[in-house]
Amino acid sequence: MSEPLSRATAPAPVRDYLLELMDRRSIPGLQVAVVNNGAIEMLDVFGHANVEHEVPATHKSIFSINSMAKAFTGVALMQLVEAGLLDLSAPINSYLDDLPEAWSNVTVLHLATLSSGVPEIMVYTADNSTALIGDGTVEGAWKAVYSAPMEYPVGEGYSYTQTNFALLGRIIERLAGKPFEEFIAERQFAVAGMPNTLYFNDYDVIANRANTYMNTDVNGKPSGRMSNSHLNWHPILRTAAGLHSTAEDLANWAIALQNGSLLSNPVNIETMRTGVTLFDGRPGIWGIGWLVGRSAAGRLSAPAGGSKAQMAFYPSGVTVVLLTNLIGAFPEQLAPVTGDEIDLGFMDEIAAHYQAV
Repeated sequence: MSEPLSRATAPAPVRDYLLELMDRRSIPGLQVAVVNNGAIEMLDVFGHANVEHEVPATHKSIFSINSMAKAFTGVALMQLVEAGLLDLSAPINSYLDDLPEAWSNVTVLHLATLSSGVPEIMVYTADNSTALIGDGTVEGAWKAVYSAPMEYPVGEGYSYTQTNFALLGRIIERLAGKPFEEFIAERQFAVAGMPNTLYFNDYDVIANRANTYMNTDVNGKPSGRMSNSHLNWHPILRTAAGLHSTAEDLANWAIALQNGSLLSNPVNIETMRTGVTLFDGRPGIWGIGWLVGRSAAGRLSAPAGGSKAQMAFYPSGVTVVLLTNLIGAFPEQLAPVTGDEIDLGFMDEIAAHYQAV
């Protein structure tokens, strides 16, 4: 865990930019952190954790970071690679039994880069939450997925299908010999110093939780009003979403990645964070659970979640963390759903003040 030399707040230009961004995008609450030279250089917070009760956001307010959870899954996979337990190029039936014959050529890498073609195990519900397909049970959901046709031939397409990460969770549990959440907590949260990071759902009662709001409908279209979010994720999908954290915790996680505390081999970090080329030769937007975005500094790793939480790892070593409690705050994050890069211009505005772009 990194103890910042000073808890410097955002300099005036960054503060003004963030306040303008919050006003323009109707963002209730926001946390921001900047890591530079292996330490937290800037940490600040604005707005409200709870709008109804006018509760100010603090550094300990815990924000939902949704699909940013995939990056933690990516680190877990590479930890198993470093331990000699996992081969990214191996077919997943090397690790899991009773898979459909149609999946015999699916590799771990296909799952991690969302290019496997396996069908979806999850659906979005009318109340803007999620559910498993089939009869709603884990067994029923897997039975339904196993009997469904492939979305496309293995490795010859891209789809933002959560089944990929549900399968990765099963592989991690098999190789680690313990529940997925326990493995992540022991090997990442505890090591990096992340006391305010945990998996939970919107119906859970959690101290210091920042309420999550939304102003979009189930299709991501503007709804014209702000409402409470009740987005819940089944435990088998925790590899893909359902994670909550603070900007400070995520900054400590970034530092732990930089200093070798989480992964010892820099080559493995580079592999994890580099987009894998797609079947048609296009640059891919996914590394091993890590998104790649488009910045003024070029293509860079950029874990993102829920159209409201974003990290950006710049080649200079600067990392920017930006968390909000409004689904739809960052519509740029809808790009990966169709296989396109996130435009990180809104992060560049912050990074520029730290000579990262």
